[in-house]
This record gives sequence, structure tokens and C-alpha cells, in this order.
Amino acid sequence: MDILGKFRRITTNQLYLPEIDGMRFLSLSLVTLFHIRGYFLEKTTIKFTDNPAGYTVLNRFFINFDRSVPLFFAISGFILCVPFAHHYINHGKKINLKQYYIRRVTRLEPPYFIVMTCIFLAQLALGIYTFPTLFPHLLASLGYSHNLIYHETPWVTVVAWTLEVEIQYYIIAPLLFRLLVFPKAVRRSLISVLIILFVMLQYYYPPTFLSLYGSIQHFLIGILIADFYVSGVAIDLFKKWFMAPLALGVLLFMFYMPRWDFTTTPQLHLQIYAILLPFLIGLLYYIILRNEAVKKVFSWKFIPVIGGMCYTTYLIHYTIISMLGKYTVRVHFTNYFIPNLLLQFVLLIIPILLVAAVFFLYIERPFMSKKWVDKLMGRDKHKETANLQSEVPSEATPGK
Repeated sequence: MDILGKFRRITTNQLYLPEIDGMRFLSLSLVTLFHIRGYFLEKTTIKFTDNPAGYTVLNRFFINFDRSVPLFFAISGFILCVPFAHHYINHGKKINLKQYYIRRVTRLEPPYFIVMTCIFLAQLALGIYTFPTLFPHLLASLGYSHNLIYHETPWVTVVAWTLEVEIQYYIIAPLLFRLLVFPKAVRRSLISVLIILFVMLQYYYPPTFLSLYGSIQHFLIGILIADFYVSGVAIDLFKKWFMAPLALGVLLFMFYMPRWDFTTTPQLHLQIYAILLPFLIGLLYYIILRNEAVKKVFSWKFIPVIGGMCYTTYLIHYTIISMLGKYTVRVHFTNYFIPNLLLQFVLLIIPILLVAAVFFLYIERPFMSKKWVDKLMGRDKHKETANLQSEVPSEATPGK
């Protein structure tokens, strides 16, 4: 029995690109490590022999692992845009907007509602909140409006703020994809200028709450990647051997760059780094998509399988950390920081993956099928063949 196959995502497309789920795995891994480290430093009572703040380089990487969220956003920008890019650039099949929106609702909303309700009930059972206190926040999150109403991260699970931003992008995405109707030089210049413009606007007019406005540049770079991908830009160049070390260098540089804050006085060098980030993400992802050696790394065995479970895992990981972390922080190995941090990673990542696997298999995965409504109503009389692949349509002939 193919155990890994049982956990791969279901789609109706004909091309399996495991490297896409490998990209999701990268983002998911980084954000999980970021939250485990943050929780451990906040809750631990260990009197370390060494000074955790003394690991300057390591700490800089870990602190910047929250940049994994832009990595997620860029993937969304790319995935949703590819079918539209095939239509606008390669004169492929026209996308039915009604089906586009129905697919977003039937694919994402049921597992989201179920998982958020489960987390809500768990918090009530553990006495973290009372029903009257938490219920309005649950309703706001289920309506993807917690950031808008409360101007703070969601109470049910803090990570849900990104889902609210994603929904805003899903709604306006078809309008943004219209940029692809222009000639290639014009559309690529427009997208690049928009990325730079939004970063500058965010600096001088900081967002007052978490919304698409504060992250739109990362979705836009996904659109630019989709343009390059379906157009077949520089395929031979990106197949060269040196693209593999370049990808590693880009990844390390992205997470070593200085941090910036929209609420502080803008500084030119920080603005430059903020502008660079989406373009570095675009370069990294295009190398992953085109370079065979890098593809193999991101497509290796369990990596795309775990990456394919990213939606469920992302939703539950912070809750598991906060619920189990209060027990795992009591376990220690020596009085040195690094061994204990590694121990926390092991103790928490294992239950996160186990719980996520159950939720994915029995809650999220069934809703990946477009026919789940028919199945629920007993109208689906035919056995569906599960295509185990990323949500990217067949690759058209590269444009000229």
C-alpha cells in the first residue's frame, strides 16, 4: 500500500508538480520553527549556562523565519494565476469566474470552519477563554474579518490572520490577472513597478491593521512568476548547475537581511531590503520550478507530502505549540540553549505532524475533490480517480 499516496492532495489536473508542495514544505517548516522557538524563549525557566542572545547569526535567521509568510503568499499568487496566465499569454482555455469562486469556497471553507471550531472548543475545554469572551472572535474569524473588526490578530488562533489576507487576494485576483493581457515588456514592468510602489506606500503610509494592503507585493511576485513560467522565460539558463548554489544563497540572504518595521521612521537601506524581498522570493521559486537538481530536493519523498498538508498544519500548529508547549518546556537536556531548543523542536513537531495528518486525511483531503457535494448527497456513482498533484494545470507550450 502506498502510504505516502494516501496523504497526497487530490486535484483534477493532469500534471503533478511535487516541487510546488516542496515550496509549501519550506514555508511551513520555517514558520513552525519560528513559533516553537518564540514560545520556548518566552516560557522556559531553564537558567542557561550559555546566553541565548549570544548566538547572533543563528538568532537573526530564526527571528526572520516569519518571512515564511511572504513565501506562502507568493505561492498563492503563483498557483491561482497559472491558469489565467495560460489563457491570457498562451491563448489557452478561458477561466470560468463562477467556477473559480465556487472552487475557492468549496475547497477552503469547510475545512477552515471545522478546524477553527475544533480549536475554539479545545480552548473552552481547557479554560483558556469563556464562551461569551471567545465566541464573537470565532464569528469574526469565520467571516474573515477579525483583523478588520478588532485590529488585532485572531484570538482563536493567531495564524488565521494570513487566511483573511489570502481571502482578500482571492476576491480581487482575477482583476489583477488582467495585467497579463498587455505585451510582455509592459506587463512585467507594470507588475514590478506595482511591487515597488506598494512597498514604498507601506513605508510612508503604514497599514493600520493586517490586510492585503500590507502584503500585496508578495502576491504580485507570484503573478510575475506565473508569467515567466508559462512564457518559458530563460529555461536553459535556469537549468544550469550554478542555479542550485544560487538558490541556496538567495534563501540564506532572504532570512539574514535586516528587519524593517512599517511603523518606524523609514530608512533608505531598509526600504531597499523590503523591495528586494519579493524579487528574491521570485528568483528562488523560479529556480525551484526550472532547475532539475533543485526540483529533486523539493520533490524528495515525504517533503511534498508534508507540504501538501500545509493548509491544515498551518492552521493547527500554533494551537498545538501553545497547548503542549507548557508541558514540553519542563523537559530539558543539559543547561545549554541549543540542545534544549532542538529538543523542543522534536517534542513539538512530532505531535504537530500526527494531529495534522489526521485532520488532513479526514477533514481537509475529502474537500479537495470537486465532487464532494455530490458524494455527500449520494449522487456520485462513479469512482473518482485521484490525481495526486499540486493545483497547477497542464503546462502549455512556452510562449515566444
